[in-house]
Amino acid sequence: MSEPRPDPLRMLLDAVLDDANDDLDAMAGEAYTSQFHFARQVRQGSGESPVALRRRVTLERAAWQLQRGASVTETAFANGYGSVEGFSRAFARAYGHPPTALPPADRSGHWLPAPNGIHFHSPTALYVDAGDSRTAGSGPAGDVVEIMSRHDVADIGVLIDAVAQLGDDEYTRRRLPGSRPRSWDGPDESRRR
Repeated sequence: MSEPRPDPLRMLLDAVLDDANDDLDAMAGEAYTSQFHFARQVRQGSGESPVALRRRVTLERAAWQLQRGASVTETAFANGYGSVEGFSRAFARAYGHPPTALPPADRSGHWLPAPNGIHFHSPTALYVDAGDSRTAGSGPAGDVVEIMSRHDVADIGVLIDAVAQLGDDEYTRRRLPGSRPRSWDGPDESRRR
C-alpha cells in the first residue's frame, strides 16, 4: 500500500499559520515554492491572501486569549506584534473597537468575517487523519462525514448534560439580546434557542 499524498491546501495553510513564518517569503519557503505561486495557490484554495488570512487568524487567537484573561501587552507580544500600539491599531481596525473594549466570551465570539470558514479554534482544532490505519473510514483521510458526525454527537452530548443542570428560568433567560449568528435561523438569544 502506498503512502497517502498530503493535502496540498493543508500544507499551504500550515505554512501560512506557522508562528515561525512571519512574512510571505518565509511562508513560501516552507512550502518550497515562489512567493508568487504560493500567494496564488493560497488565494485560489482559501479565497484570501496568505498575509490577510494569517493576520485575521492571529487576531482571532488574540481575541480568544483576551477573553480568557490575558493582558493586552502579553497578548500583543505573544502574537508576534512588535508593540502594543501596533497590535491595538490592527485589533481596532478588525473588530471596530480597541482590545480593552472586547466583550466577554459569553457575550461575543472571537471570530472575524471570513470568506472561507477558516477560523481560530481553541483549545482544540479539527483533526482529519491523513492515513492512520487505526482510523475508521474510507480513503486516506478517513470518512470525513463520519468523523465530523461523531465529533458533533459528542459535543451535543456535553451540551445536553450541561443544560440538564439548569433550572427553567436560567434555561429560557435571554442572555444575548439581538444575537443572530445565522441570519437564516432567527434570533439565538437564550440557551433554549
